[in-house]
Amino acid sequence: MRLNTFLDLCSGIGGGRLGLERSGMKSVGYSDTSRLSVTTYKLLFGAEDEKNYGNIRKIKVETLPEFDLLIAGFPCQTFSVIGRRDGFEDIRGQLIFNIANILKQRRPRAFILENVRGLVSHNKGQTIKTILQLLDDSGFDTTYRVLTSLDYGVPQMRQRVYFIGVNKSENIDINNFVWPETVPVPALDNYLIDECPISEWLQEYLPTYLSNETNQGKYTVEDLKKLEGKVLDIRMSDLRIYEGKVPTLRSQRDGVLYVRNNQLYSLTGREALLLQGFPKDYVDKLGDMVSNRHLLMQAGNAMTVNVIAALANCLQNLFVQQH
Repeated sequence: MRLNTFLDLCSGIGGGRLGLERSGMKSVGYSDTSRLSVTTYKLLFGAEDEKNYGNIRKIKVETLPEFDLLIAGFPCQTFSVIGRRDGFEDIRGQLIFNIANILKQRRPRAFILENVRGLVSHNKGQTIKTILQLLDDSGFDTTYRVLTSLDYGVPQMRQRVYFIGVNKSENIDINNFVWPETVPVPALDNYLIDECPISEWLQEYLPTYLSNETNQGKYTVEDLKKLEGKVLDIRMSDLRIYEGKVPTLRSQRDGVLYVRNNQLYSLTGREALLLQGFPKDYVDKLGDMVSNRHLLMQAGNAMTVNVIAALANCLQNLFVQQH
């Protein structure tokens, strides 16, 4: 029997939601504490009448409606390779315990969880062992794998670990879960549609950046303008150059540029949403009601729609085949 409903925890702007909707499921509610993200979520999905359950730590589980699947991109800063990697020592990293409690009490049929790739190696592998045991104790058989969005229909090098869990009462062998097949990388030009010139501040900053200890003597600004079709990442001290793809979008740092017709352009929030798998008609719903800066941040925090849709379809197939 197919999965029909889901609860969207740590929902952000709804990348997970849209992926699940593509597999035929319907939301019964969501949970997020960011006012700005909730505003964007409502604009994208017309979710004005849906209940936001707010802070996961304060949710009274008995008040939650019935749902078949729980999805959550639980906070990743504490496990990321670019963060301090405090893990369970940081209060944000403890949300997994709240999620596990909801799973244990509400007993949905399945779940999809997402986190940064660094979670797999954090604390020499002990963290992920703890999480898997926690999910097992909550009544779920779990499998996990690191996937990159680049393999599932968007030209973004985003690596994340995905956990797929099935309620033990379903009597489904989790080893029969078939991970989604990869698809060709689409043309990047279809995503870089805004052609937003770099700011005056960035024009003044670039020569300084290109003359730092790491980049000195490699490129001038005029050299960069000749890199037709290339994507430039200036978020690190060293300049990184890509073709046909963009680096992982992040919430705290912009600085992704691209070259077209000998001009430098900054990646916009709208383009970032497209690179996370949101269709243009969804992006157009936002108009000018959300600032470019906030969209860049929100896109960096979002799940990639295409990956979640692919995983959800594989889960649907598992449930249909096993029953």
